[in-house]
Amino acid sequence: MDKGYIEIEGNRITDVVLGRKPEGDFIDMTGKFVLPGLINIHSLDFVKEISSKYIKFFTEEKAFYQVEKLLAESGITTVFHTFTLDKFSEGRDLEEVIEKLTYVKNYRKRRFLIDHKVHLKFKLGDINLNRKLKALFDAECVDFVTCTGYHSEILEEYQEQYYAQYLQNQFEIDEELARKITERLRELREESALDELSYKMKFAKSRKIPFAVSKCELVEKLKETYKIGIDLLVDPKSEKSMEYVSCNNLSASIDVESLVDENSIIDYVDEMADDNINILSASNRSRDILEYVFNLEGNIGLPKAVRLASYNPAMALGMHDKGEIAPGKEADIIVVDIFEDLPINIMTISDGKVIVKYNYN
Repeated sequence: MDKGYIEIEGNRITDVVLGRKPEGDFIDMTGKFVLPGLINIHSLDFVKEISSKYIKFFTEEKAFYQVEKLLAESGITTVFHTFTLDKFSEGRDLEEVIEKLTYVKNYRKRRFLIDHKVHLKFKLGDINLNRKLKALFDAECVDFVTCTGYHSEILEEYQEQYYAQYLQNQFEIDEELARKITERLRELREESALDELSYKMKFAKSRKIPFAVSKCELVEKLKETYKIGIDLLVDPKSEKSMEYVSCNNLSASIDVESLVDENSIIDYVDEMADDNINILSASNRSRDILEYVFNLEGNIGLPKAVRLASYNPAMALGMHDKGEIAPGKEADIIVVDIFEDLPINIMTISDGKVIVKYNYN
């Protein structure tokens, strides 16, 4: 729009007026792109910082602040810090895990620039998983969970081959019968894992925690057997997955790195154009999201590209007060200018406060 203004009161947008200039004091952003703050649902930036060998020279709080500052400067106003449960809990007791995740989640309540949330990834097959998840959910330190499969799939494939050979030798049966026996055992294992997953999903949903999976096969079986739907399919890699997403009107996310993966069999830009991929995240470099959004402008148009990292993730994960510039929404806004053909975030407004402001002129 050529003219217009946004009114903010406290941490909320109270009005969006088109076609005329405001009266009184205002921040003039003529010629700039005014966009909703970006949302990254899968960030490893902080996890990498606290896993670095250099962390011993700094406090975790300082590392957290450095990451937060970089995210805010990159236009990110809501970030989901992703923790893989088995890796993150290695060498830590459950109380310490809860303490660490609570620190991240409650950072906003102490001294904040942006909104911090916790994304927990886990694999099935851990006998202590139910106890761990219940404790984490009870502590209210998790905002989003993703099941990434079964933790011993590679080992079990090897064991199946070994067991089939053992059956042939021990009971003098042919290869075909041994194969059928091992296949049936695999089916029983999968049924058990699916039953376990359905329990986890029901438990998460009872706490109103969004639930995602990374395998299309799990989504199909959950729907067929337990009549349970998921909130999101994460990083679909196969054509079958994309077909399922398309046919079932399912939200699906990919990492920005998938857009430059030369070995990918899927044209993710085409899938975005068809609304099959509707969320863009960045696990390793959150600061890349803004640039990728503008790079996609020529393929799918800027409005749709912006929604990939704002409105769509907000709706998929139940954050209905975020993701767009509209009355009643949280005042999370960024202002972008083009500098030497690159999109540069020159202002970040988070929770109604200006937290980043630059002048490139």
